[in-house]
Amino acid sequence: MIDTHAHLCFPDYGEDPEKIAKECEHEMTAVIVTSARYDEGLLAFKLCAKHPHLFPSMGYHPAEGDGHPEKVMEMIRKEKGSIVGIGEVGLDYHWVRDPQKREQQKKVFSDFIKLAEELNKPLVVHSWDAEPECFGMVKTLQMPVIFHCYSGSRELAEEILKQGFYISISTHVLLSKQLRKIAKMVPLEQMTLETDAPFLSPSKYLETKGMADRLKPGFDPNKNYPWNIRFSAEKIAELKKVSVQEVLQKTTENAVKIFGLRL
Repeated sequence: MIDTHAHLCFPDYGEDPEKIAKECEHEMTAVIVTSARYDEGLLAFKLCAKHPHLFPSMGYHPAEGDGHPEKVMEMIRKEKGSIVGIGEVGLDYHWVRDPQKREQQKKVFSDFIKLAEELNKPLVVHSWDAEPECFGMVKTLQMPVIFHCYSGSRELAEEILKQGFYISISTHVLLSKQLRKIAKMVPLEQMTLETDAPFLSPSKYLETKGMADRLKPGFDPNKNYPWNIRFSAEKIAELKKVSVQEVLQKTTENAVKIFGLRL
């Protein structure tokens, strides 16, 4: 199993990243440790350097960045041999309504797109309520692009897939009917799995199904962890009428290919 998007060094996780990393050694093939601001990126580098199954992806959150995207870009160039992806980066129209701030988001996103092209790294796109605009900015790229935590329309998903890009299905698939429709239509060959940990915990879903005992003991049920992508894989397998193993195997192969992982 590979979680392609987990914020293990998120400041408010409230868990020891080392504890999670060590548990992942037993549960996961690999984890892409994502960062969305400079300080989080520094911590992610340090964590990944100690654990060969963890790989850093560096980015800048369009709505929650720290005001210094240039520092993140400098760090990416400095550590280009270690990072496996650029992101998450993109646009966020859910939280940001001001037109001037949206234009600034586009400028920053454009800079990171150019950096991804320069370094030939896959691009991980944050596109909450701005999916069409994000797609318009990346659709000509000749490199892997993942639409992280996708929540857009089916029609746009079809366009994304036609470009040969990837759609990442989060653990929110357990709770969202709309996302289940998307997951059902996305071919496994263009799908990745993610938790967006510590967000999008599957605990409420498992409780309603009487399966809360399947959550790993010793970890906060209200937070998400990389190994919880197994629950997403089970739901996707049910939707597609294939085996869980097939879902996990194909999405793992995709992640290895996209990020050039050496396992």
